[in-house]
Order: sequence, then C-alpha cells, then structure tokens
Amino acid sequence: MLKTKSLFVIGALLIAAAPALAQKSKDTLRYPIDDAEATLDRYVAPGSFANQWEPAIFDNLIGFDPKKGQFTPQLAKAWKQIDPLTFEFELRDDVKFQNGEKFDADDMVYTLNYLIDPKVKLRYKPSWTWIKSIEKLSPYKVRINAKEPDPDGLMWLAFGTPMYPDELHGGLADKQAFGPRPVGTGPYRITKLDKNTGVVAEKYAGFVPGPMKPAPQIGRIVAQPIPDVGSLVANLLTDQVDVAVNLPMDQAMGLRDSGRFEITLSPPRLGYIYLQFPTAAWTNVKQLADVRVRTAIAMAINRKVLLQSVYGPLAQGLIPTEGLCSKEQLGCGYTKMVPDYDPAGAKKLLAEAGYPNGFEISISGYRENTPHMTAISGMLREVGIRANVKIHHSTQRLKMIQDGQVEIGYYGWSGGNMFTVSPQIVRHLQAGEYEDPEFVKLVDPIFKTMDDTERRKLSARAFDRLHDMAYTYPMITNREIFVHTKEVAIRDPNDLRPMIISPHEFVWK
Repeated sequence: MLKTKSLFVIGALLIAAAPALAQKSKDTLRYPIDDAEATLDRYVAPGSFANQWEPAIFDNLIGFDPKKGQFTPQLAKAWKQIDPLTFEFELRDDVKFQNGEKFDADDMVYTLNYLIDPKVKLRYKPSWTWIKSIEKLSPYKVRINAKEPDPDGLMWLAFGTPMYPDELHGGLADKQAFGPRPVGTGPYRITKLDKNTGVVAEKYAGFVPGPMKPAPQIGRIVAQPIPDVGSLVANLLTDQVDVAVNLPMDQAMGLRDSGRFEITLSPPRLGYIYLQFPTAAWTNVKQLADVRVRTAIAMAINRKVLLQSVYGPLAQGLIPTEGLCSKEQLGCGYTKMVPDYDPAGAKKLLAEAGYPNGFEISISGYRENTPHMTAISGMLREVGIRANVKIHHSTQRLKMIQDGQVEIGYYGWSGGNMFTVSPQIVRHLQAGEYEDPEFVKLVDPIFKTMDDTERRKLSARAFDRLHDMAYTYPMITNREIFVHTKEVAIRDPNDLRPMIISPHEFVWK
C-alpha cells in the first residue's frame, strides 16, 4: 500500500512539474543533505558531517591508493623512513591555504604539535600518540620521531589528519572558532556554514591536484538541509535540487521511470552491515549461548535476497560482503566465510541444539534498516525462529548491549574510514561486546607487527575466531542510492572509497 501511494504521489508531481533542468548552466550543484552543523573541524567535532566534507575542504600529508596498496603524494611530495622510529617528509612548495597563507613546514609542525599537546583534549587523540616529536629541518622538510613502531602511523597521516594554517589556527585563543570558518588547502572553500540553512562551497582556484584527488569540476555546491523524504522528492521534481540520496527504492524507481532522472549506486566503500550476537544477552536468552543456534541463524539468512530487497535492480552485480575487513586494507586477513544459505541445514542444527520448534527472539537495529530486519525476520520464520524487530537510536546501542537487551544486533559500520585493519579490530574485538579471553592474546600482536604479510596472518586468526564462535558475521554492503538529474555524475563510480562520498566527487557530464 505504501509503495502504491508513493508512486501515485510521484506520478501526480510529475504531471504538475516542469522538465527537470540541472544547474549546469549556472555551474552550481544543489546537493541536499540530512543535517548541517555549525562547525567543520574534524578534530573537535568528528562525525558523519565532518567525514563527508573534510576531503573537499582540507588535504592530508599523503593519500593511499587501494588498487596499488601504496601511499601517494598529497601535501607531501615525497617521504622516507630513516629507521623504525624516524620519518622524513618533503613538502610541496606550490600550495597555499584558501586565505592566501603559504603552506610550508611550519604548518605541518604546528598541526601535529597541536594534536599531541597533552593539554589539547580530542576524541581521537590516540591516533597521534605514537608521535614523540616533530622537527622542522628546512622550510619544506619535516622529521617525525615516533615513540615506538606503529603499523598505522602513516595511515593516520593519510586519513583524518588534515593540515591547518599555523598563523590562523595558532592565533586563535579559542580553537572552537576555527570550525565555523574553516580554511584548508582542498578543492573547495566554505563561503557559508550554518546549521539551519546549510553549506555553500566554491571551487578553490589555488587547489593543487594530486593522484587521488583531481581538480574539482563543479564551480559551486549548495547543500541545504532537507531531512524529510517528501520534501526532498518535491524539491527534485520542481527543479530545486539536483541530487537526492537514499530515497525509498520504489520512489527512486518511479523517478527513474519518468525518464527525467537517473539512479546511481554510490561507489563501493569499506562500510558494511553486520549481524551480531552480544554475549550479555545469553543469560536471558539461553538458546543463543549455543554456537549451533547462532550458526543456524546465519544459515537461515539469504544474503542475496537481502541485497535485492535493499537495492532492487541496482543489486545486479553486487555480492554479499565476504569478511569483516576488506583485503584492500593493510593488515586485513581472514580465511572463514559466512555460512552459505541453507535453511534445511539450519533446521537440522536447531534440532540438534534441542530447539526443533524454534523459539522467540528479537532483532535490534536502527530505523533506516527496518526493511532489512523485517526481511531477515521473515527468513528466520522459515526455520521456526519467531523474530520481532526492535528499533532504537544509535545513542542507545552501547547501553542496550551492555544490559543484555540486544539479542541479535543488525548494524551498519563505516569500515573504519581508512585502509588499515585496526579500526575493524577495535570495532569487533575490543568493544567489549563478546566475553572471550582469547581476544586479548589474538589482538595485541596485531598492533605491534609492522610487516603487512605477517599482520594479515595475525588478523586472520582473530577474525576466524569470530566466525568459529559465531559471534558476528558480515551481511551486505552499505551503499547509498543517488537519484539525480541527467547532467550530474559521480567521478570514478566503481573505485573503492574509504568512506561516504564527498561533495567534491561530483562532476557534470
């Protein structure tokens, strides 16, 4: 009924609306967003908003090419490791910040010293605790001295460590004042940032392209918050916006079938959705304490059908997620896969565990994944498990797990937003969601091993235990669905990304 109603509404709007005309002629991309924030400083205000906009405004010292498995130049044109504790960087001498200040060694030294300053309190401060000191060797050469070897040190410099202008940021008595008027070296500069009215970004003429970040094509991006789906569709149909993200599939298909719009699946990324069985719930739901039951639940889920239910015709060519990390991430290893869909085998395991008639259970997750969980609930009923869906806010998740209220969890995960296995290790083995003393012995060596081949072997042992104990399984990819005018496209739509797509990745056809 909802599908019929939504398609009817789209049809009515299509009749009333004028032909969609993108703002290519004005070189302005109108890109609605769910929410805006009043600050853009990922050091003091990390989150999805900062993750999305940071790459468009700022640059890191280096980048990373997942195809080649190699670091690439960005603000640093070259670097070398002198010994296990010493790195030297040669910086570009042709880069300026968006306020005209020239980028040089002083900015790198200042930014890193700011991050490691004991007086500066930051949420992700452990990301830089491996740094002992920073030395300016010349106007464009800097040395980093490490406290101890860290397999993720360079990766942190490639993701999540944007360089700030020392004269501007350093001169602020209150560092919170930087975020509302951010200044970087990236492809776009912010001309307006308002929590209520959104973001306006203009192409920065002084941006110096690099191997993983080419020159921007679109001159201006206007990002107005439009969180309501109905308003978003109406704005799209009446030529008020050029892109809509994550509309319900039936609405997306109705817009595409009108002939005025196209649908594009976002580029593949490290993020995925996973199924988990936190051990705190086993006291109240004794069935889950049996590994055969947890395995049977995984066997009852048809992940290919799940992909189709979520992505519709866009699911063609997609495959269920294989592992809890991606092989493009340094240090990622696993040998065990998710059990194949086998409802007969699931029933057999349930009977062996003493539950031939199944039992009742709940699946907990966020509202946006309700269709996924509803589909899984139906699959579980086919093997006798009567599962109801429980919706909660993301801020409730941790306490619910600790209190044993999450019997089966179904959650999306960013994949760590960078090409190293460490975030996955922390997320799945150090979050305290499974009481298993073996984890300590398996995890510690992963953070102390520099050789990538050996590190992949170590992480495989850890992830394989998660599989053998049926604690958690990856389900399907976590991608975004874009409905857009025919003049808009995504640059390199098939290349793997570390995180959600950034506005600077849109281009005109």
